[in-house]
Formats: sequence, structure tokens, C-alpha cells
Amino acid sequence: MHALHQEILAPSGVEFAAWLKLATGEGPEGESVLSNLLRVFELRKITTDNEHYKFYHIRTHRLHECGSLDDGRDRLLVAFKMQAQHDLITVSIHTYERAPQCLDIKLLLVSRCAALLLPQDALAILPFHSSEDHNEMDVDLVERENMPYFPSFILELPNPYLPPFIISLILFFLPGFNNPNSCFAIERSERHMRNRHFLHVQFFFLLGSEATFSVITSINNLPYDAFAVVPVLRLSVVSSDKEVVLPVNGWVARVSDVTLLPLVPIDLDLQLEGSRATFIADTTLLLILVNGDMYSVNLVVDGKAVSGMSISPKPLARTTIPSLVMAVSITEQEKSMVFVASTQGPSTLLRTSMVEESDANGKSDEKMDESNTATVEVGEGVDAEMYDDDADIYGPSQSSGATAKVSTAQELHKPNLLRIRSRMTFQFILADYLPSYGGINDMVFGMTQLADKPTPVLIAATSTSARLTEPGSGLGGFTLFQRDLPVKMKRRMHVLGGSKGVWSFIVRDKKLTGDKEGGEGWKEIRMIISTDANPNPGFSRMTAVPPSTTKTKTNVASSIPSIANISNSDIISRIQGTTIGAGPIFGGIAVLQVMSGAIRVLEIDGTERQLIKDVESSSSSSTVTATTGTGALSTPSTSSVPVAPRTMPSNARARIRHCSISDPYVMILREDGTMGLFIGEAAKGKVRRKDMSMLGERLTSKYVTGCFFVDQTGVLERNLLSSAVDVGKRTEKDNQWLLLVRPQGIMEVYLDPAKMVLAFSVSMPLLTLENVLLDSGEGVASSVSGSALSSVTAAAVGPTGNLGVTGPAPEAQSADATMRSVEETEEQVKEGDESHIRPGIGGGIIDEIEQVMVAPLGESRPQLHLFVLLRSGQLAVYKIIPAAAPTSNPQPTTADSTTSPTSQTPSTSLNSQRAHLCVAFVKVLTKTFELSGAGLSAGTSGGGVGSNGIPAGTVDQKKISRMFVPFRTAPGVMGTTAAYSGVFFIGENPSWILCTDHGGVHLYPSGYSVVHAFTPVCSGSSTGESWGGGCDEFLLYSDEGPSLLSWIPGFELDYPLPMRSIPLGRPYSNVVFDPSTSLVVAAAVMEARFASFDEEGGMIWEKDAPNIADPTTECSTLELISPDLWVSMDGYEFATNEVVNAVACVSLETASTDTGSKEFIVVGTTINRGEDLAAKGATYIFEIVEVVPDPTLAPKRWYKLRLRCRDDAKGPVTALCALNGYLVSSMGQKIFVRAFDSDERLVGVAFMDVGVYVTSLRTIKNLLLIGDAVKSVSFVAFQEDPYKLVLLAKDPRHLCVTTADFFFADNEMAIFTHDEDGIMRLYDYNPHDPDSGDGRYLLLRSEFNTQNEYRTTALIARRTSPDDVIPQAKLLCGAANGSIAAITPVDETVAKSLQLLQGQLTRNIQHVAGLNPRALRIVRNDYVSKPLSKGILDGSLLVHFGNSSTTRQTEMTKQIGTEVEIVRRHWMTLDGPW
Repeated sequence: MHALHQEILAPSGVEFAAWLKLATGEGPEGESVLSNLLRVFELRKITTDNEHYKFYHIRTHRLHECGSLDDGRDRLLVAFKMQAQHDLITVSIHTYERAPQCLDIKLLLVSRCAALLLPQDALAILPFHSSEDHNEMDVDLVERENMPYFPSFILELPNPYLPPFIISLILFFLPGFNNPNSCFAIERSERHMRNRHFLHVQFFFLLGSEATFSVITSINNLPYDAFAVVPVLRLSVVSSDKEVVLPVNGWVARVSDVTLLPLVPIDLDLQLEGSRATFIADTTLLLILVNGDMYSVNLVVDGKAVSGMSISPKPLARTTIPSLVMAVSITEQEKSMVFVASTQGPSTLLRTSMVEESDANGKSDEKMDESNTATVEVGEGVDAEMYDDDADIYGPSQSSGATAKVSTAQELHKPNLLRIRSRMTFQFILADYLPSYGGINDMVFGMTQLADKPTPVLIAATSTSARLTEPGSGLGGFTLFQRDLPVKMKRRMHVLGGSKGVWSFIVRDKKLTGDKEGGEGWKEIRMIISTDANPNPGFSRMTAVPPSTTKTKTNVASSIPSIANISNSDIISRIQGTTIGAGPIFGGIAVLQVMSGAIRVLEIDGTERQLIKDVESSSSSSTVTATTGTGALSTPSTSSVPVAPRTMPSNARARIRHCSISDPYVMILREDGTMGLFIGEAAKGKVRRKDMSMLGERLTSKYVTGCFFVDQTGVLERNLLSSAVDVGKRTEKDNQWLLLVRPQGIMEVYLDPAKMVLAFSVSMPLLTLENVLLDSGEGVASSVSGSALSSVTAAAVGPTGNLGVTGPAPEAQSADATMRSVEETEEQVKEGDESHIRPGIGGGIIDEIEQVMVAPLGESRPQLHLFVLLRSGQLAVYKIIPAAAPTSNPQPTTADSTTSPTSQTPSTSLNSQRAHLCVAFVKVLTKTFELSGAGLSAGTSGGGVGSNGIPAGTVDQKKISRMFVPFRTAPGVMGTTAAYSGVFFIGENPSWILCTDHGGVHLYPSGYSVVHAFTPVCSGSSTGESWGGGCDEFLLYSDEGPSLLSWIPGFELDYPLPMRSIPLGRPYSNVVFDPSTSLVVAAAVMEARFASFDEEGGMIWEKDAPNIADPTTECSTLELISPDLWVSMDGYEFATNEVVNAVACVSLETASTDTGSKEFIVVGTTINRGEDLAAKGATYIFEIVEVVPDPTLAPKRWYKLRLRCRDDAKGPVTALCALNGYLVSSMGQKIFVRAFDSDERLVGVAFMDVGVYVTSLRTIKNLLLIGDAVKSVSFVAFQEDPYKLVLLAKDPRHLCVTTADFFFADNEMAIFTHDEDGIMRLYDYNPHDPDSGDGRYLLLRSEFNTQNEYRTTALIARRTSPDDVIPQAKLLCGAANGSIAAITPVDETVAKSLQLLQGQLTRNIQHVAGLNPRALRIVRNDYVSKPLSKGILDGSLLVHFGNSSTTRQTEMTKQIGTEVEIVRRHWMTLDGPW
């Protein structure tokens, strides 16, 4: 049996971080690493009322670990940013033959060297170049630019300094030394009970690039529980003869003989386990405890030595649970910041500063707000001039006291009270944070009500809330994951229709107010134009949305339209014919409607102002009768609905199939591939045709698709070089660009649609979806390809070899022959003859482009992105970024241009105007869809290769249109102040494409199988654009009909799955879903005081001082939670020394129901009794009963927990499950099968001795799977006559199994296990195999290193087709680091093909940091001759196939003897969360 391991959600949180200034970046970059995930963020300054910094996601990479088991080597990575790639590029890999793992890696803050702490008492040093190196060493400057470091070396520690064990390494500079210094925290091996000081610290001095060092000083006899060393960079003397120890609780005086400073305050009791610290000033240490409390520790400097320390008596504030704390300084002028990384919650970025604070009456502590302020008295011995040395940063000090204050940005503007004295205070302001929900303790699928609709969700019990803005965030709760973006249906919109298209935009009516154009009195009206395919040849409606009657705060009626109030009376015009596109024109005072054969300009009331027939000559004009108002005809007619003239003149052009409208420009594409461009003249109120001769004759000017777009981000304007072309001064209103795609795949970007100045051109890289698209520098190309181009050039190219656009037209016979050649070529392609398909680089088949769009994506700062859809179903999203300018000024391309190196056809320039756009298109997202055959086979004549508009007339009515529709939401649609700029993809796989500041670009399914039309409904805009004012509703025509939708607020979009945090103020260890009542039952974990009692009931130990903490233990409560309101309906509190181990919803036999069975909630607990007595356990059985609800509460139904049975056990009950109406539970080293007798007690029927500690129990029918913490996994069968548990097979090896599950598909069954090391194993039960020992042992088929410790699993059904009677099993696994992985069964034929492809990907693609993905997944096994790597496919590696270019895909599939389409089809059937 074969399976696919695919990570759905990456690890949540930050474990390691690095702060650096990349060479070509615009701002500082931060790298965060958790497990094998590397994320790169850019820190940008936001210039608003209060300047602050914000994280912006740049890249995310999955690392293939840092070691290789083949050679047992460790690797140290050094990477730099390359602007053209907009990514981190590996420069070198340094290999050291030591142990298969590294202990620690440090990078010096001043970028002098990097060090890798290796086993066997050695250091790997990589020195960097500095400004002084060229004076000391003979280094070639050119070589230094290419290789910015010296050769690395290994620093061996000699025997006199050989430590027993190094536990920490720190690199820093000491004042007075020019070379790096290092500090080792060394743990001695001699541990005596009488001597509690055996920690040793040594300071070493590195001698440049030589493999030598000298010892500066050593410090002996430090406390045994020291776990971190923090360097003080600004102290000039390192002295070991005096120790200054500051106690933070009363325990240190009882276990240590070191002289201590007085404990101030006397009741201070802090626990430093898990805390992190960093210096935020020369003598101020920021200490963050494990619970997030922030304290400041001040060093008292007496001359050149430290004479004392003091700590703030109260926490300054509370932040996230820290895993790493680092101080960050952007520049020397900027104020420093603190980055608090966390693996169990959001990672915060805090701004720190010293501010002067006044104090009235000399009582600062009483006058300041205690909720946000805490005073830290440094002491009388503090140097009063200490802060005056830093006057250029913090300003002069006013007193000898130093305090710390944490406040929000809003509190900085509070009015100051009268102060008599002043002092310096620390101030912390939250600048930004990276969201994280922490680790997953348990998860289950459930149902919840979203917008009055039951919705399946994945409920995960997480350690914290993902957002800091929520009440109770950071204290635990639940996290909900959905596959589709959650929306709610507000109303069915059958009155509008729109099966073939719908457009919504805002127009302005000046007739209602009489004010001057552009004045404040203009009234905005929402206009909706919809079109349907029936009756033939189509039917279009024009609707004016009635304004809302709601009033604003100023008691003025709002003019914002209300879509929900639309009725038939609001339809102001009806006409037969299909609408291709519609939008505002002339600044929004008129409506432009593009139909299949004409362009109409309409007034606001629906009357026609101008009609332009799409014919060879636009001199002829006629008027189409239209309805106005409630349907009354403007002219007498015998029909209630006017009919557009069907009889076209003899010189009529081909039907219009696509259009793009951007006031005042209109672009149309016809079915024969020709293009028409029109310009609206606002002064005349008319639309005129624009001359297109600069793009070539009709025979050579063919286009597949195109669009207008506006550069609101300014990235194009800032990177435009137009020395040869005068483009004039462009403003935001006329900052419009035109993008066109020719049949052979050449994409052209024109600077000014009026002048048609070519600024960017790319051909082959776009067709093959390369990772980076750069400007080819060519001029306007020809649209004819292959053999047809030779005919065109023979007929149209003059003696000089240039294509004459101003000369006489070619002969009619040559033109007819040329067009026949083009049409015959395209028809042969449609019929499957691949002999005429243009070959790509490396012999690959080049796909055809169906749709392109340029639109902004983002949250707070949207960026332009290019969207490309190929006819094969591949979708790619490119981000537009600045690129390096050419070495010389770009010259305008003339008619003598030669062929591009990447072009497959000779490119002859047709336009001498040429600018240069210094940008690059970097691919950030790829997705492959399975498109229907109808959409692929519906061909058009000429150069049309797929319609992204709505065809009319005799075109197939069932054809599904595919297009991109941009939108921008209004602030607050997701419950926050954020506004999202996104794109909706229409077609068979409708999806939302969104981008967030912290998560990057993601694609979310819409939940519909097909969407035919989509338009955003804006809340109002004075720009007249369809998405400029922000939308809060969406009109959508899906397979369920027309609907008005809106987003459901409260969901986070920073992850590949929409996520919603439910902070409840406490963490939960177990969660189950009861299907009979649709309620959630969860076990909360809290901390309680622990006390031991003797036989007489007296406490054995009591604390005798206020600074001594009581011992604590975990305790649990069981809660019944409503998944609709997320409130606790009822609960059950256990004893303070009783903790819940397992919770299960089981079906047990009972006589109280007609069916003979009923759902119960079973709980297994552990009762801790101290270290002298053995732990016990208990089994609880609860029933969920319905009670009379409280009328004051909102829910109509209310439930409570009723305890049915409590059964004490001699050992902890660690696992539970149901088996054919019986309860299976573990007690210590035994498994019991018991029946629920009379709903009152448990009666044992069978038992079995198993391993040491049962961690997992799973059942299918009468089969039982047992996972143990020591004895691996056992396969057991249960029989009822007589009652007996029979061991079928087991794993003979000793492994710590955390979860064990059944896995089945296609009449095959396997066993999946996960251990504490993150290794996943696939077992097979086959008694006929000789290696099974007559069926006594399970056969290990495959091993796979997931690098994640999975704590919980959820088994779901998977059906590959609707005809499947028995579904397959799909396993979802939740890890301690927050990641979620899916294990999907794979057919043997598909698995063999993908296994070969996986080998090609391992060898042929460039991996991040040059690491080995195969070595990452290999598991060391001493019982087999070679690794058991086959059987489980690596989804994180196979996903690179879809991200590769089509040329690379063809090359790899050709080498393994398959085709690209087959591999894509296989991957589409396996891809997806569930």
C-alpha cells in the first residue's frame, strides 16, 4: 500500500530569528524559522500620524533539514538576496565531518564571523570580510566581491580547556578588543550533593582567521541551574573576582552559598524557567518570563564595575510566551526595537524609547496609571551621568531614577498633568506582530452554524489565540479551520439574472442636483448590468439600485445603494443581445455597454446617447430602440422588448468576444483575434475609434486577450526609463496601462493607451511560466506564427527587409492565402494534430494563454500582480517588483530589430516608440485546475484561442467563461480595520486569490463547483471605478443561481486555510464532538496548588515565607460548549490533583433507547498523589441531556452534563475507545473491555496485558490497535463467544508511539504510526509472508521522517468518485508545532509514477540552501540493509513540479517515460486538504 504525506499547514510560530540588512533590499529583513520552515519578512516604515514599522511577507521556503545521514556531516548556510529573483540565493555550503547534527549556530551581531558549535569539542568558524581586512591581508578586491568571506576553519579545543560538555555559545565583542570574543557556558561532570556550584564559564579571544585562540578569563562555581548567558556589550572591564547576584525569589538563598543582594520587594517570587532576556540599553536588561510578564533589570555601575542590580517590583506589561528575545536597531538614528519570538503565540515587535516623564508632588507611583506603568528604582549608587552619555539618542536625564513605562500609541496623546519633578522612563509600543495559534493539542471535525447554515469545520484545541487584538488572547482556546472561504448568502437575486455576465459600478447623476460637474452635490447611483444566454441571441438588463433609507450620524439620508431592495421596477432598460462588458464613462456620468456587435453609450436613465456598430467603416450609425423607466418604450414598437438588428452589413467585422473598459479607454477583441481601441471624449460626450496602424496591419495584429490596468502602487512609474520617448507628466487619474497578449504568447505592456508606447515585452518565458519574467527589449511584434509568418513577410516586407506599415497593402490573394494558412494551422491544433504546435525549449509543448489580468493584491499596501491562465488549466500569479536598470540607456527599437533570443519567430518591430520598464515579474503562486472539455473544445475562428468574454449568437451556450475579476473590500469586512485587494477567478474552479501582509498570496476555494459571473458591490466611490470605493457585498451567479453574498467576519487569511480564533482564556488538552447534539465537549487544563497530606490528614509541607512558591500541579475541568455561540453550557470540575488524559464520544449498549445504543462522553483521568505514592486513575461516563432553557438567554435549546458512572482504577486511564458497544480503556499496563450495565456501572468482560504506557486506542469492527510509549504497536482482535482479546501481531521493536491508526483503501488495510521523534511508519499485516513469523509480527513496509511530533489524528472518508461504496481513509495529523499534515492513499500505478518523478525532482531542481530532501526523509534502521524510503511520497517535494516551468515539467516527465498531463491529473486527484 502507498500513501502521500502532504503538509497542509506549516508550523505556527517563530523558534529562531535573524535580523539583517540585505545588500539590495529597500529595508531591513527579518528571517524567522520554525522546524523546517523559513520565512522572510521585510520591515517597512509606515509614515502616518505616528510613524511605526510593519512586517511584510516576502518569501516562504521549506528547508530540507541541515544534515545528511549518508556522510554524517553538518552544513552551515550563508545566503544573500538577489534583487532579480526577489529571494534568498544560496552562495556556499560549508561541510564539516563531525556528528550528524549540530548543537548551536551563532552569527556575530557586527557581521564579523559565524560560528557553528560542533560535537567532539570543536567550533567551525567562518570569518567575513571587513573594511580593515585589505590592509592586513592580501585579498583581491574583485574576489572579495564575489566571495565575501575568508576560508572557514575548525577551532579545536585543547586538553587543558577541554570541557566535559558545552551547553551554550555566545559571540560578541568586548571593548578594547578588535577581534571577536566567544563565551562558553560549560557544565562540569562532577556533581556532588554538597557542592551545588559546578557551572564553569570561559571567555576566549579568536585570533583573526587563524585556528588559534587565547583565554581571557574564566569564571568558576556558578549556580548549577544557570541556563543562559547574556553579554553586556558596553562594559569595558571583565572581572571574575567579584560576583553580583540578584535574587528574584526566596529559594536561591536556601540552595546557594553565594553572597546575595537584598530581595526587593521582600515578597518577590519569580520563576525564571523558560524566560528570555536581552539588553535594551547599556545597563538595562529586559526580562520576559515564561508567562509573558516583562520586567526590567538595571545594572548599577560604580566606576568601571557593576556594584548592584535592581528589578522592577511589578511587571511592566504582558506579552507573548517567549522563545527568543532580540534587540533590533534599524539605523543609528532610529530608536531600538525588541522582537519577541514565540512558538506558542503571536511574535511581537515592540518599539522602545526613553522619554521624559514629569511627576507631581514627588509621588510618581501614585499619580501614574498603574495599569500601564511600573517604576523601577535603580538605587542610590547609580551613576547619575550614565544616561547623559547617550544624550544624542535618549536626551539628557533629569533625575537619578530610571523607570519603565509600557503604553499604547493612543496613550501618548493624553494631556499631561502638572509635574514638579521629572525622570527618564522606558516606553514600549506594539509596532506589529506575526500571528500564530501555537501548538495543536487535539483536533476533531465538527459542525457549526455560519450564517444560519451548518458548516463542517476542523476544531483544533490550540495553546493560544492567533491575534493580539482579541479579548483573552494569548491564554488558549480553539482554532477553527475551513477548506473554503466562509461566505453567507444574503438574498437570491433571480430578478437580475446574469448567467453570462454581471457588472456593478457607480455612476453620478448631475440632473438630480444641478450642481457643477465634479461638485459635492453629485449623487452616486449604483448601476447593475446583467446578461443571459436565453432567449437566443441573449438578453440584457440595466438596473438602477434604489438608495438606502438608512441615516448617518449627522441625520442625513445616505445615498449608498442597497442591493437587497432590488425589484422588477428598478430595471430601467431591457434589450435583446449579449453584453460583453459594461462600465462608467466620461467620469461616471454615462454608461458604456459593449455588446457582441456594437458599442452603446447610455444615459443614467437608460436612454441611448450613441451607438457605434463594429463595422469596417464607422460612418454609418443607427439607433437601437431601448426601454426606459418601468418598461415603457421610447418609440412605438410592436414588441415590449426591443430587438437589436441581427442583419449585419456586408462589411461587418467578427463578433466581439472580450472587452476591457477603463475610462476613457475601451478595448475590444473579436473572434478573429483583431483588436479595436476607442477613446471617450468627455467634452463632446462621444466615443471615437482610435487609429491602430502603429501596431501593424490587420493580418499581423492578432491578440488573444488583454486588459487595461491602473498603477495605483506607483511601482511602474518609479521604474520607468523613457529617455527616448516623451511620455509627459502622468497623474494618478491618467496612470493607465494596456496589456496585450498575441497568439504566439508575446505579452506587451503599453505605457500610454493614447500614444501606444511599448514599455515591456516578453514572449517565451510567459508561455512556459518561468519563475522570473524580464523585459526582452524588443519592439512591437507580429502576431502571425509558424509558416504563416513567412507568407506575411513575403507579401508585406519590402526590399529593405522592414515591415512597411505605411506602404501599400498586400495583394488580396496573398492576404487570403495567409489567413487560410493561419486558420488551417489553428484548426489542426484544435483537432489534436500536434505537428503544428510550436515546440518549446528542450522539446516541450508550449501551452496557449487563455486569460491575463494585472490587478493589485494586498492588505495595507497592495502590490501589482500579473495573473495568467493557460488553456491546460495552469494558473500562475506573478508579483511585479523593481528590477535592475540596464547598463546603458535603452535605445528605442527601430524597424531593424532582430529576433529575440527567447522568441520562436522572427520579431519585426512595428512601432518605433519604445520605453523601458525596469521591473520583473516574480512567480509567487501556481495552481493547476481540471477544466471541462467543453471549454477547451469551443473554438473560434482566426486567432481566438479561448474566450474570456461572453460569446453570442451561435456560439455554444454551455461554454464556461473563465476570467479574473479584481475587487477591493471595504475596511471591516473581516471584523478588523484591514481592507483586502483581491481577485476572484470565474470558471469551473471558482476561487478567491488574496494576499495579506504577514501571510503572502493564498488561493481559497469559493465552495461552488461553477461560477458563471461575478462582480463586487461597492459601498460608494467618487472615482467611478467598479472596485475603487471598497465593497462589502458580491453578486455571483453560480450553479445554484444568482446570489448576493458577503464575507463572514472574524476569519484570518494569513494561512493556506481560512482560520478563526476562539479565545476562551484557558488551554484545552482534549476535544470531542457529539454528533447527536452537535455540541463540543472539551477538557480544560489549569494550574492549581499541590499539597501532600499524611495519614492523619495534615499537610506534609507548608511554605514559611511570602517569597516561596507552593508546588503546582495540573488540574482539569470538563466543559460542554456550544459551537454556534462558543459559550460553556455546563461543566464538571475534577479534584485539584486530578488531570484528564483522554476524552472520547463512544456508543455504548443501553436499554434506555429503542435502538439499543446511545452516545456517551467517557473521560479517563490521572490522580497525582505525590512522589511517595503511586498515581491512580478513574473513568467517568457522562450523558448530555436537554433541559429547559433560560428565557433570558439567546439559545432556544440548552444542555447539561449528567454523571452516570465513576469507576476508580489502580492506575492512570490514558486511552479510551468503543468496540461493538463495549468500552475499551487502558489502566496502567492492562487493557480492559467493559460493558455499561443498567447505565450505572461498568462490568469487565475481557482484559489483556500490554506494554508500559498506552498512548492510543483505535478500533474497526472487532479489531483493536494499541499504541504504547515503549512497546510500539500491537494488533488485537476481540471475540464475544467466549469474551476474549487475542493478540494477532505486534511490532517487535521498542518505539515510543504517540498515535496509531488504521489506514485502508481499495480492499487493502495498513497501519500508520507516529513516534515522538516525528517518524511515521507504515505496517502491513500479512500472515502468509515468511518474514511475519507465522503472522506474529507486523511487517514494516516504509519509514518517513516528518520532522514533526504528531499528537493527534483525525480519520475522514475520501471518495474518488460518487460511485464508491466503501470510501478510502484519509488521515489528518496535528503536530505540537502547529502544523497539520494529510496522509492520502495512492494507487500503486500512480505511486510508481510519482516515485520516479520524486527522484527527478530530488536531482534536477535547485533546493533551498542546497539541502538534500531525500536525506531529510530517510530514517536510520539497523535492522534492514537499505532505508525503507519507498511507499510514502513526499508532498512537499512533489509540489515543486507544479511550481516549475512547463519546459522543466516536460523534461522531467520525458525522462521517466510519462506525460505532463498525466502527472498533472494524478496530482489534482491527490491535492487538497480534505
